[in-house]
Amino acid sequence: MLIVKLALIGIGGAILAVVVRQFQKEYGVFVLLAVCLFLLSAMTSHLSVIMDFARELGENIHISDAYIKILFKLLAIAYVCQMASNICQDMGYQSVSFQIEIIGKLSIFILSIPILKSLLEMAERLL
Repeated sequence: MLIVKLALIGIGGAILAVVVRQFQKEYGVFVLLAVCLFLLSAMTSHLSVIMDFARELGENIHISDAYIKILFKLLAIAYVCQMASNICQDMGYQSVSFQIEIIGKLSIFILSIPILKSLLEMAERLL
């Protein structure tokens, strides 16, 4: 039921941003940003469930906490870059949006290097 409420808030915020843009174009961006931040903060209250699951998973399959932290950082980078990219596209700045996506992908790749190294070491031990 929460997802329906958040989806309706998102739709309402988008409609409000369109209406505000008709009268004051520069304030439409602030309305969109406020809606995005509100939706993001509403979901952070449910992060404890995900964190508990990650801890339990790490204990059961013996994954280092460092790798789980990296995975959450990767997920956060993906969400933040996607949101920023979408806002830039809404404003009509596709080139900036594209650059944000590229920076996000490069950051994800750089941050995932320790995991890739660990997988390669594990593969070497198996061979």
